[in-house]
Amino acid sequence: MDRDGWLVARCRGKRVLHLGCVGFTDCHSQAKVENARLSLHHQLTEVSDCVGVDLDRTTVEKLQSMGIFHNLRVGNVERLQELEGQLAPFDLVVAGDIIEHLSNPGMMLDGVQRFLKPDGQLIVSTPNAMGLPAHLRHCVGRFREGSQHVLCFNALTLAQLLERHGYEVAEAHSCHHRQARASSGLLFKLGCSFFRAFPKFGGTLIFAATTRRSGSSFGGKGARGGR
Repeated sequence: MDRDGWLVARCRGKRVLHLGCVGFTDCHSQAKVENARLSLHHQLTEVSDCVGVDLDRTTVEKLQSMGIFHNLRVGNVERLQELEGQLAPFDLVVAGDIIEHLSNPGMMLDGVQRFLKPDGQLIVSTPNAMGLPAHLRHCVGRFREGSQHVLCFNALTLAQLLERHGYEVAEAHSCHHRQARASSGLLFKLGCSFFRAFPKFGGTLIFAATTRRSGSSFGGKGARGGR
């Protein structure tokens, strides 16, 4: 499934906190501004009551001064407690492809709980280190790690990290990014079908987790596969 499309549908009509909202981490500030209307944050802002948090003060201030966004906060997602009292609780907290950039991801997970409604969910996506696409790229010499990536996860380690910090995995999927749509041939379609059936092998993992004990672990009876 398409990551952004799934997130937009999930966030529609909800109150959403978007962590690492600027995106395009391998780009310089001006490129981030130029790409802002293509960003996930722009899509979420269109369909939800969304607040974004990002550490990139220069880009956040540019985006707000140019009137592109009016819903951004400068903040460190590993120190979310510094924003406590400034933001009302959220239905969803979205951490899209940010956890692999963090020195202390557990600090972010602990901080998120301050801002979730009692029945709220955290949605985390990250590249899958054990995914079939990553292995194939390694084999043909075309694998390129993001320049600011310092951690890698697979389905098991991501689930264990969430559980260690008081979450229960309610849903586990694999997904692809918008760029992958360019590969609309038979091989891509077969790959999508395979990864729906076996999400542990997909290129990008996307988990929905709750702080309540109502979810289920990855691959368990209650976990819903990709769609």
